[in-house]
Amino acid sequence: MARVYVTCPNGSGNIHKLVHFAICRILSDSRHQIRHDCPTHSPYVNNLHRCMNDFLDGGEDYWLSMDDDNPPTRNPLDLIDLDLDIIGLPTPVWHSAKLGDRPFYFNALREVPEGFKPLDPSEWQGLQEVDAIGSGSFLVSRRVIESLRDQQPFARRWNTDGTVDVGCDFAFCQRARAAGWRIWAHFDYLCEHIQTLPLLEVIRSFAAIESECNSGPS
Repeated sequence: MARVYVTCPNGSGNIHKLVHFAICRILSDSRHQIRHDCPTHSPYVNNLHRCMNDFLDGGEDYWLSMDDDNPPTRNPLDLIDLDLDIIGLPTPVWHSAKLGDRPFYFNALREVPEGFKPLDPSEWQGLQEVDAIGSGSFLVSRRVIESLRDQQPFARRWNTDGTVDVGCDFAFCQRARAAGWRIWAHFDYLCEHIQTLPLLEVIRSFAAIESECNSGPS
């Protein structure tokens, strides 16, 4: 029986009902000893570090975190049996920067010279080793956090002009990999991502894809 700290860090005190339902299912899992909290510290990076400190003080074996809009579609505690260092539950991200391109990706990525590149759709299956995951929902082993505890592991990386170079989740992954830890994403354990989207933008994005498909060679 593993000991697990389950958190839903949020700044408002509000979580989506599907996240609430997911947490209820997780708390009813009798395979593990579970402690749960929904801390409301701000900003988000501060909240993650406070969760990290609570996790270390509590003595649990694993830390499972999910954002207030990222309900897992399956029980993430199943993944404890894999005993991996860090594992993300892939979450769809809306990205409609260029009409005609696929307007979303999953937040499981590989690092390339120009930054981070989402996995190709052919890789959206099963367990994949990656370079970075989003912080929307992840499971991390105690051994990883203990090794990074003095590095402010979720601190963003900044450009010299004061803009963000690497966000808190990808920066965490960079530090973890530099310390020798491995990162995974499991596409059998996807998350929902509850977002507000302008429907005309959605329609235009998918219409552009359909148009490109129809204009291709017959």
